[in-house]
Amino acid sequence: MTPPFFRKIKKIIIKYFTPTDWPWEIISGLLIVLLLINNAKVILKEWELNKAKILALVIIAITLLWAIVDGLMFIFTALLEKGRYHRMIPRLKSVDKKTSLEIITNELEKTVVGIFDGETKKQIAEEMLEKVSSISPTNLEKPKISKDDIKGALLCVFFVFLPCIVILPFFVFINNLSSAILVSNIIGLAILFGFGYRLGSCTNRNKILTGLAIMLIGVAIIIMAIILGA
Repeated sequence: MTPPFFRKIKKIIIKYFTPTDWPWEIISGLLIVLLLINNAKVILKEWELNKAKILALVIIAITLLWAIVDGLMFIFTALLEKGRYHRMIPRLKSVDKKTSLEIITNELEKTVVGIFDGETKKQIAEEMLEKVSSISPTNLEKPKISKDDIKGALLCVFFVFLPCIVILPFFVFINNLSSAILVSNIIGLAILFGFGYRLGSCTNRNKILTGLAIMLIGVAIIIMAIILGA
């Protein structure tokens, strides 16, 4: 049985992200960390603990900066989406019923309703159009940033920054540079495989093959980092 704390965390994540969205946030941060770590041989000519700590701080700063940018993009995307829906009400009222139903049906395709049969989707679209017809555009609230948007953005920052917390301690405290890079890469690739496995589960695809595919993307990026660093 899942402990109450983890159930609460799961509910929070589900509220702001789809099952396939939040892993990509972690992967983006992970790939940044792996790219920077695999260029360590260029940055650090000789392995010195003080230099390693400075490099770790640089990696933390870069990853945190990207995490903040990602969080801001979450807020801006949410605001743009609200604005799009805000403009959609007058648009639905300005066209004929057939076109309105087509617009609503296209929007429903992006939700769980998209897997329903055509007749069910049509019924839901007609019900929604009926509700929309009774709404006055002047009574709609203007799109604004909500507390949920800010909470979702903070989660984005956390997910992107999480790989730093997991990988950097191994990189800093292993005394040999090659060993530190190797261990960091192994951990990073294991995380990539795990999320690929999860992605396969969410999309009803082969879990192991999806895990390997995502892991190979990480391998390709590491190889590119080594080549460019050389």
